[in-house]
Amino acid sequence: MNKQEAIESIKKISDDLLEVKFVSLESVIDIVSQIHEPQTVVVPKFVAEWYERNKDDLNTAIYRTITKTYRKVNGENDDLLDAFEGWLVYEDNSILILIQMQLFGFEIEQEKLYTVEIPDPNCLDVVTFLCKENGKVFIGGDIFWDELPNYNWKKEPENQLTESEIKKDFEWAWQFREEVD
Repeated sequence: MNKQEAIESIKKISDDLLEVKFVSLESVIDIVSQIHEPQTVVVPKFVAEWYERNKDDLNTAIYRTITKTYRKVNGENDDLLDAFEGWLVYEDNSILILIQMQLFGFEIEQEKLYTVEIPDPNCLDVVTFLCKENGKVFIGGDIFWDELPNYNWKKEPENQLTESEIKKDFEWAWQFREEVD
């Protein structure tokens, strides 16, 4: 249903009462809820960044990227696909998504967050984990006393990291990650 159809439907159900037209609230809500509104698409950050760089000449940018990607996929070029090219090839309806971004806007997909506890079987009252301060990730730790049994370091925002933050300097620690709920 579009807006004009909604208006016509509301006109049809209005009742005359003392020369004042009225429509029940439930009827209006029912009709308005049927109006199709285009939804913004949700895309990974690297797609949003590519789009922002190319939105002023999107048609040409899509054509050039498809051509370049085709050459890579078919072995005419030894380069590997970058993240965006891989998305373009393997994401269902990737071109349609780019066009929808242009027409209806977009949102950036929230990156998954992880905590990383580095195990130390020799010291059970100390926990060692990755944490972030001033934009840098480093190895931190905490001592747990009996007085604070309910403290959960995993809930602290500075201890919740993205995959790229972890792998930048601590790729070896990725094996100890735990996804944040």
